[in-house]
Amino acid sequence: MISYPTIGLMSGTSMDGIDAILVYTNGKKIARTKFKSITPYSKETYDLLQIAVKNPTNFVNNQDFYDRLSYLITCEHAKVVEELIFLSKIRPHIIGFHGQTIFHDVQNKKSYQLGDGKLLSKLLKLDVVYNFRSNDLNSGGQGAPIAPIYHKYILKSLKVDLPGIIINIGGISNLTYWDGNKIIGFDTGPGNNLIDYFMKRHFNLNFDDEGFHASKGNVNFNLIRKYSEDLYYSKSPPKSLERKHVFDNKYLKEFFNLDKYDCIATLCALSSMTIKMAVELLPKKPKITILVGGGQKNKHLVNLVKKTNISSLIYTGEEINLDSDYIEAELIAFLAGRKIYNLPSTFPDTTGVKQNTILGDLVKFKY
Repeated sequence: MISYPTIGLMSGTSMDGIDAILVYTNGKKIARTKFKSITPYSKETYDLLQIAVKNPTNFVNNQDFYDRLSYLITCEHAKVVEELIFLSKIRPHIIGFHGQTIFHDVQNKKSYQLGDGKLLSKLLKLDVVYNFRSNDLNSGGQGAPIAPIYHKYILKSLKVDLPGIIINIGGISNLTYWDGNKIIGFDTGPGNNLIDYFMKRHFNLNFDDEGFHASKGNVNFNLIRKYSEDLYYSKSPPKSLERKHVFDNKYLKEFFNLDKYDCIATLCALSSMTIKMAVELLPKKPKITILVGGGQKNKHLVNLVKKTNISSLIYTGEEINLDSDYIEAELIAFLAGRKIYNLPSTFPDTTGVKQNTILGDLVKFKY
């Protein structure tokens, strides 16, 4: 199987911008290059996204607004790709384009990722794989998480003692378990999204750099207990968590009444606690845990997770030389490679899909 030059594009639920990476992949293995970038959204696009996620139902029914924002997001992704091609002097065989999730409704089998794969293909004159969640939803799955097959590849390539888990602490955290035979994946709970929201509200900052603000506060354990009584956290996987569900918890309003430092400390502890609760649902205790995603840069959160004793060894991606700033972009490149070779990417134990399912739609550019 040929490994093709592939650019993966990802913007997560934190909506802080576009991650891009150039790799060689065939959907089974990856050869990395030095070419990668992180590009913030323009102010116009970012501000419109904040309006969209506040009331996603109204947004998706406003066709003009929807089309405008989708167009802006597609054009900004195209510019990122053009800059990466210019720097690398490598023309990719395929682009993996996830788009920007603004609404994910498991119950009604709806998931909206803003961005037009056909337009992106036209702008770049390249083949594009996009729409990574629909096939899973249409086959009885929850459309998330889509990372486990890629996380399995990482665990295998690192040759760690099994069972092992990878926890991606993004806006919402997700977990992959691999024991050499069984792969399990699900969302664990809030990662950075609540922390970032309250950091903006209380300190006018986009995130808590290294967990500095959380480290100055006191944790309200009673509030954590009430928030985590939500049945989602004790439910057995497969399962996925919507951003809206995280913000709609009936106890969230009590966080507004906390001292601003105590609020961030409590939210940080909540992320750690829901990770611990998730690990307790696994069939065996993992021997190793690898923390990736933006949350690994929050030293206070990482220290809290390490104190939970969820496994004998806990590392951040940075501690084992895994460039996890780009792990989600690399995931999308990997999934694009699997689409090219018709390899399944989601499974009954990762999304609840009825059968192993190939993800993504392929747009072939026609000259």
